[in-house]
Amino acid sequence: MIIMYVKNTFRHDMIRLIFCCSLMGARIVVAQDPATGDKADPPEAEERMRLVQLDPVEVGHIYTMELEPGKFYQVKTAAVKPPIFLISDFLTSEECDQLKSLAESRGFETSQTVLQKSVDSRVDSTTDDFFNNDTFNKYDEDNNNHLDMEETRRALNKLEGVSNMTEAAFQLFFDSVVDLNSNRIMSSLEFRRIPLIMTKVDKWLKDHVSNHELTPEQIKKLERGPSRISKQVWLKRQEYDPNDTLLKRLLKLTGLHSDIIKTSEDMQVVRYSPGGHYHAHHDSIKLNETVPCAHTKHLYPPDPKRHLVANRICRYATILYYLADTEEGGETAFPVADNETYFPGTWGKNSTTDLMDLTHHCKDANLYLKPRKGMAVMWYNHYIDEKTGWLGALNKFSLHGGCDVIKGEKWIANNWITVDNNYDM
Repeated sequence: MIIMYVKNTFRHDMIRLIFCCSLMGARIVVAQDPATGDKADPPEAEERMRLVQLDPVEVGHIYTMELEPGKFYQVKTAAVKPPIFLISDFLTSEECDQLKSLAESRGFETSQTVLQKSVDSRVDSTTDDFFNNDTFNKYDEDNNNHLDMEETRRALNKLEGVSNMTEAAFQLFFDSVVDLNSNRIMSSLEFRRIPLIMTKVDKWLKDHVSNHELTPEQIKKLERGPSRISKQVWLKRQEYDPNDTLLKRLLKLTGLHSDIIKTSEDMQVVRYSPGGHYHAHHDSIKLNETVPCAHTKHLYPPDPKRHLVANRICRYATILYYLADTEEGGETAFPVADNETYFPGTWGKNSTTDLMDLTHHCKDANLYLKPRKGMAVMWYNHYIDEKTGWLGALNKFSLHGGCDVIKGEKWIANNWITVDNNYDM
């Protein structure tokens, strides 16, 4: 039995310029030209690839899809905005255990953001007169190989604006800008990476130099604490799916061209202990023609004027797998799923309920799902552009996160389907 919780929300039917074709018993949403009404062919019928989406129809709708020869799966709609689907037993118990075992053998590290992963790969190739090991050791007064909040502030006082910050303002600066792994201590690696994110540091300090009092929204962000507390490891496709068993299943489920799936990100396996969470966030970022996608930035011509952090996450869809049952807590929450509108001011900074804070407001989300071993949750982070049939605008209703684990552990894996809105990339 799939356990999900849906709050009663008012929803208008959407007017969609799409058409539906029959594919494995499912209805696939394909872009249609709004000017002419001409229907686009399925992706296999065209030389140019097109994106497709499974039509959610309505909450509770169930597709029966043959994802493997002779093996049928039920695909249940959990939300329409964004389209969210639940697939029970998408992974077998043995597949879940194999992924956990493989992840443990590779070794976990504190969960990173895409920005941190990009920066860390460059740290050893940079030198700085101040942000180096000697300076770090100077301020590590208790010789415990990290800087606490107070030691970090003394070290960073050389940056204009830091010395005048209130304690709360500096803590927010630390959490939001320099502590990318959200553990509220600074390692030597984190200290040495600061020159690589100096554009972000300088912008934050400039925006706050004339006003050291926190806004109500900043106070809420501070109260949330670290945005993410978990351990993670990345697995390459040839490691976790050497026979393409999962790949073939995903191709049937999504209806996407194999090149799109094969060139997507590595699988991320994440483990949460009690207190572990990931506050509400989007898996992708809005389109920006001037900033390359993180997964294809290496294909663009070198640009010395572009700072290292100038790339964005381009994840068309997310497929999340639960690798184990969680004893208590750890729900996946979608705070604004199927809301009539998306206006953060009505549920965020101007509201008494901070729905971004899943530590305190998990059950206030419109939809929250209890982890169940083998179940997959699929949703779309972007719309399809009606004219190009390719990556469209960010679907803001895809806001989601992981609630605090209360008891036991939570194990998940993520397959992100990445697509650059620049088709040629």
